[in-house]
Amino acid sequence: DECPRCEGTAHFKLDAAMSNYTNYQRVNLQETPGSVPPGRVPRTKEVLLTHDLIDIARPGEEVEVTAVYEHTYDAGLTMKSGFPVFSTYLTANHVRKREDASSASNLSESDVRQILELSKDPRIGDRIVQSIAPSIFGHDNCKMALAMSLFGGVPKNINDKHRIRGDVNVLLLGDPGTAKSQLLKYAENTAPRAVYSTGKGASAVGLTAGVHKDPITKEWTLEGGALVLADKGVALIDEFDKMNEQDRTSIH
Repeated sequence: DECPRCEGTAHFKLDAAMSNYTNYQRVNLQETPGSVPPGRVPRTKEVLLTHDLIDIARPGEEVEVTAVYEHTYDAGLTMKSGFPVFSTYLTANHVRKREDASSASNLSESDVRQILELSKDPRIGDRIVQSIAPSIFGHDNCKMALAMSLFGGVPKNINDKHRIRGDVNVLLLGDPGTAKSQLLKYAENTAPRAVYSTGKGASAVGLTAGVHKDPITKEWTLEGGALVLADKGVALIDEFDKMNEQDRTSIH
């Protein structure tokens, strides 16, 4: 730009010492796989987070973002296409996690009273089993296993030396058409943090972690796979027998 005082076109230099810095983060918001219609790929949209919204949500969590829809001039796409191209993004004002809606801190007094009344019921275990996938008749053992996996065990840390995980792993075996996938789908919709993937298309990279090139800094970044996104949640892998032996061992 031209300076109004000296009418020169010298380039201005950024004074790093006199600049004010703020926290800045870019995240990719993606549709939940369970809500995508068949035959379609989940859509993604870039979201800009600033100030106190930094690191408010971890990868894999379901969030509700209140934001301003904005656009910017994309020089790279303009050079390729030969006409002006504008890319769109979201500038976030508020981020609300889905887990917060069902967390213990947001329970009302009536909810707490109802939970305490249910805990005194001697048949509460049977009622929980019957409430899992109620449209599917029978399979009480499978439903009990899924309920235990959703609730999880109790992690133990013995004298801060020996830690025992409280995770409950479940393997469902059965003939075709016995509602195994339907039970897993119900568990995915019930758990506040769940990732569903099929073993046929799953690979070691897709399940654990992969290296990708960051579009902004052009540096190599590490992106988590399905098991990383389901951390402290539920990871559901369908058609486990169709996975390669190498991919299966990468889960451990």
